[in-house]
Amino acid sequence: MVLAGAGGVGSIAIQLAKKLGNLTVIATASRPDSIEWCENLGADFVINHHNLKEELEKIGHSQVNYILDYLDLEGYWDTLAEIIKPQGHIVSITGSSKPLNLDILKVKSVTFSFELMYTRSMFTTDDIERQHVILNHLAELLDNGTIKSTLTTTLEGFTVENLKEAHSMQESD
Repeated sequence: MVLAGAGGVGSIAIQLAKKLGNLTVIATASRPDSIEWCENLGADFVINHHNLKEELEKIGHSQVNYILDYLDLEGYWDTLAEIIKPQGHIVSITGSSKPLNLDILKVKSVTFSFELMYTRSMFTTDDIERQHVILNHLAELLDNGTIKSTLTTTLEGFTVENLKEAHSMQESD
């Protein structure tokens, strides 16, 4: 399940999970255009993120093996612990302003991970070269059409008008 499937990271995650992982992909989205976007990227199901448990039950998936959180870890924490299958895996990029109760995952032997794209470069980790490999692989997947870019609009030139237009576009989302 991809929380915030229509977002930039979620849009890529849907495609990777479907095309490389060959997984059944459940994405969350709430507006008609974002639902359609997720479906076009390959999501098998698109549900509303406001009632995750009920929405999953409606589609016959009361629990899921994997959860990718790109939305609100703190706000969904208890629900995520309920809907993750035993021995499942939850990954988040959003974090939490308060400590999370990891003990609620213990009985199901659930793995929890944070992910930050810049960890290797920030800390010059022993596997820093892996970042190069990952980015090159992603470039290949884009170049060969396995996954689609999330780019929808290109503004040509660095002008005041384009900056205003870009800002206006950002405010409308």
